[in-house]
Amino acid sequence: MIDELESLHEQAGETPCGETPCDVRQDDPVQIALTYFVNHRHLMNYPRYCQQGLPLTSSHIESTIKHISIRMKGSEKFFRKETGETLLQLRADSLCDTRPLSGFWARWFAQQNGANTYRKQTA
Repeated sequence: MIDELESLHEQAGETPCGETPCDVRQDDPVQIALTYFVNHRHLMNYPRYCQQGLPLTSSHIESTIKHISIRMKGSEKFFRKETGETLLQLRADSLCDTRPLSGFWARWFAQQNGANTYRKQTA
C-alpha cells in the first residue's frame, strides 16, 4: 500500500513521505493516506494477526452491539441506571462464548435453602 501511494506521489511530482519530513496537506487525500500508513506501519502485521487467530474486522463487535441494542433500545423502554447496567451485563453474559450464566445459575440454585418456597398451608 505504501509503495502504491508513494508511486502516486511521484507521478504527481511530489517527494514521498519516507524521504523527507512531510506536512500533511488537508486537501491531498493521497498525502493523508500515505502519512497514516507510514505512521501506523507497526500496527499492520496482518499475517501475524491471522496466525494468532485474531479478528481483522470490527464485525464481531458490531454484531454484539446490535444484539445488545435489540434488548435495550426500543419504543417505551426506559431503565433506571442500575437496572439498565444489570440488563446490559446479563445480555453480554448471555452472548458470551464462555457461558458465565450457566455457572452462575448452578451456584445460585445450590445456595438456595428453601426459605422462600411457597407451601400450601393446612388449616
